[in-house]
Amino acid sequence: MPLDRKAATPLYLQLYQLLRDSYEPQKSAQQKLWSIRKQAQNMHVSKTTVEQAYDQLIAEGYVYTIPGSGYYFNDLQHWPAARQPTLPPVTPSIPATPVKYDFRYGLTEVLTPSWNGWKKAVRAALRQTEEQPAALYPDAQGLLTLRQQLVTYLRQTRGVQCRADQIVITNGPKSGLELLLSLLPAGTVGIENPGYRGLTDLAAGYDQQTVCIPVTEKGIDLTTLKRLRPQLVYVTPAHQFPLGYGLPIAQRLDLLQWAATEQGLIVEDDYDSEYRYDAHPLPALQSLATADQVAYLGTFAKGIDPTSRMGYVVLPQHLLTKYHQRYQYRSAMVAGLVQQAMVNYFESGAYYRHLSRSRALNRQKYQLLAHSFSQTSAVQPILTGAGLHLVIRVPQVEQATLMAALEARSIRIYPLDSNWEHMPTHDYYLLGFTALSLVELKQALPKLIMTCERLASA
Repeated sequence: MPLDRKAATPLYLQLYQLLRDSYEPQKSAQQKLWSIRKQAQNMHVSKTTVEQAYDQLIAEGYVYTIPGSGYYFNDLQHWPAARQPTLPPVTPSIPATPVKYDFRYGLTEVLTPSWNGWKKAVRAALRQTEEQPAALYPDAQGLLTLRQQLVTYLRQTRGVQCRADQIVITNGPKSGLELLLSLLPAGTVGIENPGYRGLTDLAAGYDQQTVCIPVTEKGIDLTTLKRLRPQLVYVTPAHQFPLGYGLPIAQRLDLLQWAATEQGLIVEDDYDSEYRYDAHPLPALQSLATADQVAYLGTFAKGIDPTSRMGYVVLPQHLLTKYHQRYQYRSAMVAGLVQQAMVNYFESGAYYRHLSRSRALNRQKYQLLAHSFSQTSAVQPILTGAGLHLVIRVPQVEQATLMAALEARSIRIYPLDSNWEHMPTHDYYLLGFTALSLVELKQALPKLIMTCERLASA
């Protein structure tokens, strides 16, 4: 086979690959190769090219040489036999057809002033990387300057009491939960029902079993929790996901007392606490803990851009030693450049301005939804005055019928079936409203309500 002199691959590598691929265990063992001179003549290349190819084959063990005799293929007895692996059939996932009004949760509207501030912070981080490359190479916990900024931010906004050495920068709340699970012995994890999907599978990867704790209008059901006695309980007390209920102070104190008495751990996911529209944000559960029984999870994804994939976990002090033993040689979860950009975003005040701006806009969106749904009996919203999503109930209408009718009007909402084990009725839906603009919401809501009313009357 001639060599391709126009290819980017050097000629000696092409010759090496050609000879290597020609090796057959049953036929080639101890077979003599052509001499360097003859190989060069046959392939119309220099002797140096052949020598380089032979040297590579010798280095990898395919060929050996006998001085004065020549080059020979080795007898590779355990050469892997070519076989086609038997793989289960894979059903490719079909992407959802785009719609004009998508109430998908987790996305946010890009605000031009905030985005410009973030780009400025990123550009500054690029300059800082160029000037001091080693300074932006964080350890496993993340940049110290970012963790110090978080200490101040969490104390001022959430009442969280911690030190910088308790904070680990993660690529999202679930990564923080994984980190915590990796530090704990196998046991039982209590999870809210309804709640975040996938937590059971996540816990199973760390030899943890899960038990579902029902959610009431006062948050997680403490009576069931005390009866099942898990070693760890995962909660969203400020704004329960997805129903939105807040955990009142009496129940918070009761939960903390349970954890202290049982020596259990509470994982508090404070995923959207900045967005409360009818009152000041509730203090974090961690701010009330006096027995080191709360691990605190937070995220920047709701504050800037979900694709940044950056969050953090505040470790309880009693887990710090085990964390350092296990993770002292690990790499950071988030690139130093992105972390430094977040430091710059904090220091310039742009992050605080963005939260204020975003909160004001999302308050208008929330109020628009609340007012619109108050005008109809076909849709029953759960209104809690907070959050970046809303849960609604559309009774008397089959789920498939409603979804198809809305898709026909280019509207998509999301059933809660996958978030709710033993769901009482299949007529609860999640509406994430922050990715749509006010103009789009004003267009979508009348269509959504009209569709629900028509189907309900039918």
